[in-house]
Amino acid sequence: MMRARSRAVGRHVLIDYFWPFAGYRNADVGTKLERAAAYRYNRERARGLPAYLNRWLALSCLLLTASSVSSGWLVAVTGTAFTLAFCMTLHIGQVWLMLNRHGSY
Repeated sequence: MMRARSRAVGRHVLIDYFWPFAGYRNADVGTKLERAAAYRYNRERARGLPAYLNRWLALSCLLLTASSVSSGWLVAVTGTAFTLAFCMTLHIGQVWLMLNRHGSY
């Protein structure tokens, strides 16, 4: 029982380490005042996005290196994982740039 619980906690910590969007609020629902408040909240949370960007960039570099030195079916697996990690890097960068622009909601 304890072993299963520790695995679940470890998985949760790993997800929190790599997934930045769990604490964000939906700025598409509610009244205009509620949407503006959610947008301001998300802009404040965007300060932590560069750390996630660096994590995903490091993971992308690691997977690209693994793809270049591996052989056989492992090339396809690491290449696909690199593509997904790099897309996540671009997505986090786009969200960070969007939330840090100097416009109003």
